[in-house]
Amino acid sequence: MQKKSKMSFITPCYNDGDEIERYVNSILDQDYENFELIIVNDGSTDDSKEVTDRLALLDKRIKVIHLKKNMGACYARNKGAKEADGDYYSFLPADSFLYPGVLRTWIEQLDEYKDYDFLYGGYRITDADHQRLPGMDLLFNEFDPYLLETTNYIDGSFPIRAKRFWEIAEIMNKKGKQKSDGLWDPAVKSLNDWDFWLSVVIEGKGKGLYVQDIFFETTQPHAGGLSADSSAHWIERMDQIKKKHDIAIRRKCVASLGASFHAKRLSYILDADFQQMPSRKPNHYDAIYCIGFYPEFAQAQDQIFWNGAVIESGKTSAKKIVHFVGTDIWQLRSISLNGLQIWKDYMRNGVDEVLVEADFTQAEIKEILGIDAKIVPIPPAKLYDIMELPKDFIVAVYMPAVNTAFYRPELMEQLAKEMPDVSFKFFGNPVQLGKHKDIKNIEYMGYITDMEGFIKSCSAIARFPIHDGLPISVLEFMLAGRYATVNIPVLHTYNCPKSDLVSIKDSLVKIQKHIKKDGVNKTASDYWRKELSHDKYRKTMKKIMGYEPKEYWDSRAESWNAQADNMVIEIQDVKEFYNKVKPKTVLDIGCGNGRWIELMKGWGLDLKGYTGMDVSKRLIEICKEKWSDLNFFVGSLEKMKTVKKKYDLIFSYTTLEHVKPEDIKGVIKTLNKTGKQLLLIEPTDFESKYYCHSHNYEELFDVVEKKKLVDKTIYLINLK
Repeated sequence: MQKKSKMSFITPCYNDGDEIERYVNSILDQDYENFELIIVNDGSTDDSKEVTDRLALLDKRIKVIHLKKNMGACYARNKGAKEADGDYYSFLPADSFLYPGVLRTWIEQLDEYKDYDFLYGGYRITDADHQRLPGMDLLFNEFDPYLLETTNYIDGSFPIRAKRFWEIAEIMNKKGKQKSDGLWDPAVKSLNDWDFWLSVVIEGKGKGLYVQDIFFETTQPHAGGLSADSSAHWIERMDQIKKKHDIAIRRKCVASLGASFHAKRLSYILDADFQQMPSRKPNHYDAIYCIGFYPEFAQAQDQIFWNGAVIESGKTSAKKIVHFVGTDIWQLRSISLNGLQIWKDYMRNGVDEVLVEADFTQAEIKEILGIDAKIVPIPPAKLYDIMELPKDFIVAVYMPAVNTAFYRPELMEQLAKEMPDVSFKFFGNPVQLGKHKDIKNIEYMGYITDMEGFIKSCSAIARFPIHDGLPISVLEFMLAGRYATVNIPVLHTYNCPKSDLVSIKDSLVKIQKHIKKDGVNKTASDYWRKELSHDKYRKTMKKIMGYEPKEYWDSRAESWNAQADNMVIEIQDVKEFYNKVKPKTVLDIGCGNGRWIELMKGWGLDLKGYTGMDVSKRLIEICKEKWSDLNFFVGSLEKMKTVKKKYDLIFSYTTLEHVKPEDIKGVIKTLNKTGKQLLLIEPTDFESKYYCHSHNYEELFDVVEKKKLVDKTIYLINLK
């Protein structure tokens, strides 16, 4: 008889005396017998020793190791692994509960799929009484090493082959990336699961088998536990692990709630992180790029741009970009006039850039929201080369499982009935396979995993949903030299805007004639290959995700002017410092809409001595409309020319924070040549993001006096 594979459950126990018996019983109740359970009592101070010793008497497969003092979960897991002799290891925690039949499933899957190093899926988080919590059935993602670099989606409890555990542990020690007697690294204070799987996948080139099911449950993180540590020190712990595994700290994030498939693809192309909800944890992002923005869950999408998990934390300082993709635009058409006004205001003032994929969706957004969106086509993951056309004329039809009616299945079936000599392949629905029961020239292809092979088997694609953006599948077909008939005005397709049967049939007849005359659709392929070039897309998005001061502040000028008078400014604190100088001439750098002018006049300044400067031409125009007799000019600190006669005071309210670190010393030289003293009111001691940079002004300047405010510091500085 073939030897049955053995599972070693290795479980640290630290003050889990009240939980561990329930866990042990869930293991003993499994319908697969070849396992061992190694409990490592990690210096518990409760009754865990007595409880675990009693449990060990229940079954000879249970073994308990007692550590004299608490060494931490990673040490305890490695200690247990050294004593284990199973083919697979699972590191389930003492407060978990393995559902019936799971052990057999794990063993059978790993025995069958020998090319995979580990298996993982979903689990459930419960409250302390083991009751389900809404939204806490966690299923995570298909296996993807790139996405694992952003965030962990694999719990450390899932089974790994014992042989690979020790092989990769040896790799990590030889590389000098950790010093431990096992694969778990005690030097990593928290986020241990993530560190563990990065070692397996990135360093050990391990491959994970994803099974979409809920396998066990565990209670919410305990106060004072590892999760509490990671929450309190998230950035520090995350950066430590990324540094250990040579993962770049990416400053760009692609996010999406309704179009995650597209967002993940674009994160690869842009070398960016992918996060469904980047505000869930602190981050380093300079730009957050949201793919799709759907009215059906607008509030959740707004949370993408928060600075934390609660709205009171405010909006992120990262650049906020929204890319409409089609269905989201359709949903905008069904909201109320009042709701539409909220959307208009949000897109004008709540985000920095609005993008669309094509000229026809640009016109829709202009009509609905009154916004001039930029056109940026979203490219496919792969730009297919031209492929030889099949001998027979075969038409692909996208017909997904979700929202099927939106894609007009009855119309497409009627089309097939009226063109019996044409073969139709309906794809996109994973549960529909085989021939249509009544219409013999329709074949259901299920969900396509080999898109290149599928395109190669087809001559054209027909796509007639109720509404559409710029569909990836149509672009992929045309890149491969195929033809397309659609109801949107996409270049080099056959356009049937009314989606009527007569026009669609006629377009397919024309395509057949076109194929007989010219063969592959080279014109479409050549055009879209240039438009969808990944290099072109990267260059476009680099500019959009970046910060060009003049463009940014010109685009924000009107909304900033409307908001400025309602912004809280520290008038009395600034006045106190201003009066220490009592200047006769003032250069107000970054004057904005001139909101300090009347205040300075009230503090005794003859406005003939005032000069305002801003990088935004539009803001300077607004100032001149209010004070036509005062001096203003458009300029940037980085390029500002020095003056013949120095100003008594240079006034800067949150302006130097917008100077890049590499430019700050040059700006200081210019300021020294331009003024005698500098009154600086700037945020300090924050992480630099996007266009806001934290500078150490006390190292850079001769500070005479300073005062710390709630979120800024006032400095009075002698210029050289």
